[in-house]
Amino acid sequence: MGFREISKVVASLMLGATLSYGSGTLMDLHGTKGQPDKELGAMVEKLNSIGFDAVGKNEHIETHYYNKYKEKNLDLLNFYPVVDKESIRELLLSNPDFGAYAPFNLLAFKKMAKDGGDTTWYGHLDADTMLKIIGAKDEGNKKKFKEMVAKLDKLVVEQMKPTENKRLTFDGDLPAQPLLKMVMKFDEPEDIEEFVEEFIMKHDGLFAKKEFIIAGFLDLKFEYGDLDLDFEKYDAYWVSSLCHFGFSNSVFNHGDPHAGVFAPCSVYFYVPKGKNELHVGYATVDNWISTTGIKDKKKTAYMKEISNSVEKAFEELGFKKEVATATAPAPVKKAEVKAPKAEPKAEVVKTIAPVVIPSGANADITKMLIQISKDVAEIKKMLNE
Repeated sequence: MGFREISKVVASLMLGATLSYGSGTLMDLHGTKGQPDKELGAMVEKLNSIGFDAVGKNEHIETHYYNKYKEKNLDLLNFYPVVDKESIRELLLSNPDFGAYAPFNLLAFKKMAKDGGDTTWYGHLDADTMLKIIGAKDEGNKKKFKEMVAKLDKLVVEQMKPTENKRLTFDGDLPAQPLLKMVMKFDEPEDIEEFVEEFIMKHDGLFAKKEFIIAGFLDLKFEYGDLDLDFEKYDAYWVSSLCHFGFSNSVFNHGDPHAGVFAPCSVYFYVPKGKNELHVGYATVDNWISTTGIKDKKKTAYMKEISNSVEKAFEELGFKKEVATATAPAPVKKAEVKAPKAEPKAEVVKTIAPVVIPSGANADITKMLIQISKDVAEIKKMLNE
């Protein structure tokens, strides 16, 4: 086999790696024929038995769409933002960005009969996809998070007894920065609790003016104090569930109810212990566009417009984007890459750069590519001898 053929094999291996890492699961949906309102309500009431709570019970949102916009395109749309406070505490202490899914949405929807809607579907964002958006790296944390989510899945199946199942997947990559993170510096207050209360009032007032709704609120610092559980890493930590009614109507009530798996958006705020810094973070709308299959340009343009208004609102409140720190490439031994001595190490990164490396896979792909480079160098040497 000539060198050109070998190069084609290497290229195909590299492309295969990119494709395998660049696709994922949006959600696993369970289905029940008809409209099981009572069954869904009973299932939600059982959440406490596994340590979960429904932060909100936003049921029959489609009715509100009709009342406000006179548009009826769904028979049912329910949002149940759910959280396992005790299980998520340890994860939050390790990585505050777990707040992006504390809570996460348990979605239920049914299309109208004219659109083939004979089944009510229910489910949540895939656990691995949530972990990728969070940017979780620690394997122990990922395992704990997936075990926590598995408890919910088990309860849903046991209580609802679904008769149908389907998996929604996506091709391609999540956005390069799936979380938007910002920070606001402030002068040391006399009372941190008063500072937080005043900020929340200012925040809620500003977002109300921009036609947003606070669909849920969870003060985790208070909750853990009430439970006598350690949470001293933070002087404050809370999560607001943010919703824009016009935005949600334009997406969920117009052909894409499954995108409701991302709603309402959990916006998490925290003040690290002893620091006069208020941090905010949330999963961006770019995640929706990358994974839900929404292609309508007018719709995605409107989604981005509303997303930009959120960022601008935080800037009005005094927040600035956190400076992203580039992930350092895995160390490369000289013997593994046959590069000229005068070649800077940055050139190794350049050879890898064409391959899309999603969050969480850098080390594995880098190791594979280094091995490919080594093999190609050995083959070239063998062919030249």
